[in-house]
Amino acid sequence: HMQIIYEINRRHLESMSNKYPGDGAKMQRMSIIEDGYPKMIRMAVLAVVGSHTVNGVAAIHSGLVTSRLFPDFHAETPDKFCNM
Repeated sequence: HMQIIYEINRRHLESMSNKYPGDGAKMQRMSIIEDGYPKMIRMAVLAVVGSHTVNGVAAIHSGLVTSRLFPDFHAETPDKFCNM
């Protein structure tokens, strides 16, 4: 339900804004909700925020996930990303 996703996003961004006060660009990149009209849910970001670990499946894929897709998340929680 959308209310649950909005609450997860609120808590996530609150946590990040305490660590990175005033960094609006980082908050926008790390938000589960894509600003604009209509608002869109970034399902991959929701999965990263809600997961204990993120598996890159293959070494090349893990590298892309951490360096291109989710660099802010990897910098914040590098142990969350793994390659199995």
